[in-house]
Amino acid sequence: MKKKLAVLFSMRLFFWFSVVSIPFFHPGISVSYDRAGLLQWFLIVPFEALAAFLPVRGKGIVRFFLAVPPLLLFSVLAGGFGPGALVPLCTGLLSFTLTFLLFHYPRWGKLSVAEPFLLAWICFRLLVFSRSGEEAAGESMGLTQIILVATAAAFLLHSLVVYFCLYPRGVSGSWGETAILALGFAAALAAVFILPADFVRNQVIANLLPDRARELSKPDDNDWGIPDNARGGGRRTIPGDESGRQPDLRGLSEYDWPGGQGKGKGKGKERGSSRGKGEGGEERQYTVMVVASKREPLYMGDSFRGRLDPLRGFLPSQDEPLNSLPLTRLFNTWFDTAPGGDMGREQAEVFSLSMLPQNFLPYRPFALEPTVLSEGSGPLRYMHRVFSRIHSGDPLNLLFVPVRDLSGAERELLAPYLEVPLEEGDREIFAGFLEDALDTWDERSAAAGSDTYMEKILAILTGFEDYQYTINDNDDYSIAALREFLLDTKDGDCVEFSNTAALLGRLAGIPSRVVTGYLAAESLQTRAHRRGLAALQSRIKVLQDYSPADLYLVTDAHAHSWPQFYIPGYGWIDFESTQFAIPPFGMGDGNMRDVVIPLIDETKVFSQVRAFPWRAVLRTAALLALASLLCAYAVRYGRELFLFAGSRGGGRAGSRSLYLLLLARLAADGRPIKPAAKTAAEYSRLFPAAIAPGGLPGGPSSASPFEAFAALYTELRWREFPDEAEQAERFGELKREYRKIIKITRRRGIPAFFIRIFSLRGLAYL
Repeated sequence: MKKKLAVLFSMRLFFWFSVVSIPFFHPGISVSYDRAGLLQWFLIVPFEALAAFLPVRGKGIVRFFLAVPPLLLFSVLAGGFGPGALVPLCTGLLSFTLTFLLFHYPRWGKLSVAEPFLLAWICFRLLVFSRSGEEAAGESMGLTQIILVATAAAFLLHSLVVYFCLYPRGVSGSWGETAILALGFAAALAAVFILPADFVRNQVIANLLPDRARELSKPDDNDWGIPDNARGGGRRTIPGDESGRQPDLRGLSEYDWPGGQGKGKGKGKERGSSRGKGEGGEERQYTVMVVASKREPLYMGDSFRGRLDPLRGFLPSQDEPLNSLPLTRLFNTWFDTAPGGDMGREQAEVFSLSMLPQNFLPYRPFALEPTVLSEGSGPLRYMHRVFSRIHSGDPLNLLFVPVRDLSGAERELLAPYLEVPLEEGDREIFAGFLEDALDTWDERSAAAGSDTYMEKILAILTGFEDYQYTINDNDDYSIAALREFLLDTKDGDCVEFSNTAALLGRLAGIPSRVVTGYLAAESLQTRAHRRGLAALQSRIKVLQDYSPADLYLVTDAHAHSWPQFYIPGYGWIDFESTQFAIPPFGMGDGNMRDVVIPLIDETKVFSQVRAFPWRAVLRTAALLALASLLCAYAVRYGRELFLFAGSRGGGRAGSRSLYLLLLARLAADGRPIKPAAKTAAEYSRLFPAAIAPGGLPGGPSSASPFEAFAALYTELRWREFPDEAEQAERFGELKREYRKIIKITRRRGIPAFFIRIFSLRGLAYL
């Protein structure tokens, strides 16, 4: 029994590892588990299951110390000293409890019947990732079949393991496990040979059909589904140009929507011939995403630039995990397990329906859900959800609260963000501008020489008061471009302002870096943006779950670049480097360009999904059943032939073969199956009830033929015969008793003959 339970436990662990390891090989998931996930699923769960299964001597205190202290240690390693440790702790406790009840108290272990459903749910999640995009669907086409087989096999075979654990006795000869195995085998083969290999692609919307293209159009107000009571009200908008012009709203068919939705840097310029400029060279801003949040403004970054090159300027930090996270395709929700002790932050949920596959993260993210492919939303196909701890309020208000200087530990930790590896000439230029800005601030504040931490930041930002903020097509982040902006042109966009501010911050002894991404803000929502939001919300179901007041239409004109300064006690905080610059005017403001949104086709044509092949399924099922039946008969008769050949040799091996052959033939004739726990002698005492009344010739009081056979078999199996002739004589008697039993117990009649020929009950002894 102990060996059987050990085998069942090993199979249970094998099924668990075989399923949770699939994400490592899935092309739709670039990083399947973070550190917490690896510890939880690959260490805590199996270790606690092993601690619950192992037989231990003594009272429960031994098992307690075997399971609880390691669980507490692993939970802290996975989630830290905080709420993050509760999930792995509860998971470990559940693994321990279910395993302990299942293998030691099966009467109370019925909850374990849910385990196969958990494995099936994991496989289902993997199938969802198999269709998270056209590219992933193509790459995972072959793997999808494996996942389907794993789903069927893991569910059914794990169910069989749980069944044997719950009912460890009296299961021999049961048809339940045979049926489960047969169903699992049939389901696996059906998934391989019946399901179309491209079924994933068949489910993806074909939303770029060339024959459905429509011309660029300017919709009427009535086309957008805007309620009458929403007209003329709502959010504050940015002012128009000198003529009072406001941007207009235009629509472009989702089938004509540009395929390369790259992002600019805050100026709405095109990424290809179809972006940025429409007919006649008229510039436009194109929709990139719709963001839902109760907090604004949202500085949503996807590139954190903390490495300063003396020539190329600020470059993405190689050791910054936030630079890899936006493009990471997650399987489970990612959690930031580092303790968050920054002051002045509020938790916010940010949902985005985007044309871009990467995530954009408001700082500081602490949870990121996997990207989900959205159907029925045109080119806005990627759904992202991130939870962040965002600094509340205007960061410049920190000027009025005590802010300490950097501690020694902070200086050591943030040393890469304080480095200024400039050439001597460049350093003198930027340091001179910083000195002038600080002197100007001192004069303005009438407190010369009293520059505090926050006053330095404010002095840098107000130093741009005479600089013009203008959208341009310059993507140059180099030190030479920043030097030209600072000394000569005094005209630039968010790139020049943010990179220069971050460089000056480092010269002032403030840890600084540059972030690029998108800005979602109420001040950027013009009437055209609000009309576009109303139109998209009326056509896209997922957006209808949010209040219109919490939605923001983000276009390529809202791509942005901004500095982050580290404030002791408050952490990294986003600052607006263009806040004090001369604002753009006219068409120099990318947000004043006409807004273009995708026109969602409500009569969208889906690529044809094949009807379920009932005939093929039934035909295959019949073939599988026939093949399984033929295999079963081949096993039965092949085994009997093998045992018959083995019985001709005599001795211990021959008596064993003859004994097993007798059991198989009795079972085929409808006689009772011998329980595995009973010996031949014990079974012989139950056997007379199966013999016809009257017993053997000689009267009802005659001994059972099986008793004589059992006595001879026991002697041949376990007695040492010094004389081989005596052993051969006993074996001859055993064969005579065998033939006698077969003759007496054989049922008469044609039905009994066919039952005996086609019975598979003897397979119970395999």
